[in-house]
Amino acid sequence: MSDWDYVAELVNFNLPISRDAFIATVPFESNILDFGCGYGRITQEISELGYNKIIGIDSSQEMINRGLSDYPKLDLRHLPTEALPFANDEFDAIVLCAVLTCIPNQNARHNVLTELNRVLKPQGIIYLAEFCSDQSIRFISSTGLPMWHSAKEELERLLEDFSIVCSTQSHCPTMSGQHSKVSHIFAQKIR
Repeated sequence: MSDWDYVAELVNFNLPISRDAFIATVPFESNILDFGCGYGRITQEISELGYNKIIGIDSSQEMINRGLSDYPKLDLRHLPTEALPFANDEFDAIVLCAVLTCIPNQNARHNVLTELNRVLKPQGIIYLAEFCSDQSIRFISSTGLPMWHSAKEELERLLEDFSIVCSTQSHCPTMSGQHSKVSHIFAQKIR
């Protein structure tokens, strides 16, 4: 059972994606993976932008159950393992919204990105929307779960197999109302 199963009905994620940059970077006919989709909030938002080939996956069965109830038309799937059940080079774009924030271990982050790189097509786009901080900080969130707000440079270094297309920062309160910076990084797979 995932730790997120215990809070699936309690949390309401709020980190926005950069809609204009997403539309400018990801063609509408793209096959998109929303990795760590939670209850499908961003999957739904991308669908509302006009994209229709989107799969959302999450390690929490209860998050997926909530998403299938809230957004029954979405393709949301429970995936409890690190290995993805997709072919090499299957997706044109992959979205991670506050996913790395919830992975407070460097090796685990690296393993996730290695697997995502495998299923992303050459020249495909990966988009990270992550809470960040000037100084890298690890902490326990108001939900009782460990979090990591990386420095923007740490997030960019994770994308060593990619070419950064666009990297900007904005501000957004966390779920507990704390003021935080947000990194929006679009990167293209180069090999």
